[in-house]
Amino acid sequence: MQGLSVFDKGIGYLEACLSYYNGETAYMLLYVLGLIYLLLKGTEKEKQVFLPCSIFLLLTVYNPVAPVLLDHFFDVNSEYYRFFWITPIVLLIPFLTVKLIFGVQERKSRWVLLLLLSCMLLLSGRFLYRNGILWADNIYKMPEDLMAVSKLIHEDTEAEYPKVFLEYEYNMQMRQYDPKLLLTIDREDYLYAVGNQFTEEMLEDPAHPQYKLIAALIKDQKVDMSDLLAALEETHTEYVVLDRQNQRIPWLTEAGLETVGEAGDHVVLKYRLKEPYTFELVDYSVVY
Repeated sequence: MQGLSVFDKGIGYLEACLSYYNGETAYMLLYVLGLIYLLLKGTEKEKQVFLPCSIFLLLTVYNPVAPVLLDHFFDVNSEYYRFFWITPIVLLIPFLTVKLIFGVQERKSRWVLLLLLSCMLLLSGRFLYRNGILWADNIYKMPEDLMAVSKLIHEDTEAEYPKVFLEYEYNMQMRQYDPKLLLTIDREDYLYAVGNQFTEEMLEDPAHPQYKLIAALIKDQKVDMSDLLAALEETHTEYVVLDRQNQRIPWLTEAGLETVGEAGDHVVLKYRLKEPYTFELVDYSVVY
C-alpha cells in the first residue's frame, strides 16, 4: 500500500493496513464475535463453511508476523493489504445478523433485536453521510475536466486508439472511463514513482523509455529534450496532458508540441509522431 512500509512499521503494518481498509472502526471485532458465536452456537454446516477459511486467515493474513516474513521472501510490501479483499467478513456478519433476527419467534422481540443489531452495525463504522450527501457530477462519477480531456483528444486525433501520457490521478481515472485512450504509463510504474526517484541506470534502460517521461514531466528530474522526444516516439505517445501549473509546459511547446486545448486546470499537448502508430485489438474470437 502506498505510503506504508512493513520495514518501518514492523508488526504494526497489519494494524495500519486494517485502518486503511476498514477505517478506525470496530467492524473487525464484530467478525471475531461472529466466529465465537459460530463455535458455540453454529450448525455443523455453518462451521464447515466459515471456520476453516477464517482460521487459515487468522494464522496468515491476520497474524502480525506474517507480513514481515512474507515481505522478506516475496517482496509483498505494497501488495499485502490486497489480502483483505478476499476475507469472508462481508459474508459472515450479514449472514449472522439475518440468522439472529429470524431466529427470534416473538415479533416484538424480533424488532427490538433488529434495532439493537442495526445500532451495532452503524456504530461500528463511520456514518456514510457524515460529510453530507455528495452528489456525482455525472453518471460516470468522473471529473468533468477529465471527460472534457477525453473529448478534446478524440476530436483532434485521427486514430481510433490514440496513446496518451497523463498525470497520476487522471491516469488512474481515465483507465476506468475511456478504454479507447491507450495509456503510456501503466499503474505499476506510477506506483513506483510515488515514492521513488528513477536512477540513471533505469533512465538509460532502452526497454523502458516511459521512465524518462515520468522522470521529466512528473518527478522533475533532469532529462535531455532529445531523450524526451525519443521516448515519446518510442512509446508512440501522441498526447501529453498536464496540469497548467506544470513548469514543463513551456519546455514542451518550445520542443515542438502543439497545444490542442484546455480543460479546467489541464492542458492537452500534441506530439506529431514521425511514424504513425496503429493499434489493433486482439481477436479473441479465434480459439487456438
